[in-house]
Amino acid sequence: MLFLYVRAVLANSSAVSNVPRARRLGRASIALSVTGIVISITAVVVAVCLFAISCSHYEYDGTCYKFKTYVGISGSCYAGVKSSSGYCYSKHCSGYVYRGSCYKYKKYVGYSGTCSGVRSGSYCYFTSCPGYAYDGKCYEYKTYVGRWGSCTDGLKLDDNYCYSAYCTYYPHAGSCYKYKEYVGSSGTCNGVRSSGYCYSISCSGHMYGGTCYLYRMYVGSYGDCSGVKASDGYCYYNDVADIYGDGTDTDYSSDYVEY
Repeated sequence: MLFLYVRAVLANSSAVSNVPRARRLGRASIALSVTGIVISITAVVVAVCLFAISCSHYEYDGTCYKFKTYVGISGSCYAGVKSSSGYCYSKHCSGYVYRGSCYKYKKYVGYSGTCSGVRSGSYCYFTSCPGYAYDGKCYEYKTYVGRWGSCTDGLKLDDNYCYSAYCTYYPHAGSCYKYKEYVGSSGTCNGVRSSGYCYSISCSGHMYGGTCYLYRMYVGSYGDCSGVKASDGYCYYNDVADIYGDGTDTDYSSDYVEY
């Protein structure tokens, strides 16, 4: 009995002495937990800061991109990610880079030319070509010149079309023509007829004063001319009615008319 009593007293004493130790362990555990939370928060903050520092271009949806280009709500975004606000975020640019944006087309418009994209000096950058695209470039005019035809203002390509960024002669319906002659509704036109005018890339008639005429007739120095009279006695016409429809009895022989 005495042995059991002594053992119980010792056990109770040991339990009482372990209470402070348990409290110390509990406080240590709480401290470790708080430290872990602080370390985790610090790690997240550091990661965000490092990402912000490493992304020196454009950040979108947690990813860093090198280019940010406005393409509009309905525009296409090639090799990138399009945001709901109409911007295209991309890491690479296979087109033309200008001020942190990537454009698919670059067109020379001159300093006074119209630019519906982003202008830089005499060039205009586009995400989509408003004219005619060929081999990654954008052109304002596309004119069929044929296999043997020449291309004055632009570049003639394998499809026998002349692509040009500007037109120094007569633009019409997206093409550039060298000649524009009034032929009326019944006059001969070897090009494209529109509202009584004939647009052509080559003169199939007679050149005078930089203009192409379909007909010419020799009237002499004092002869009447209802067309354009030259100093050498020739009269130039674009409508054959101008030759015979003068309301007089004059009957010019067709031998005098050159076609």
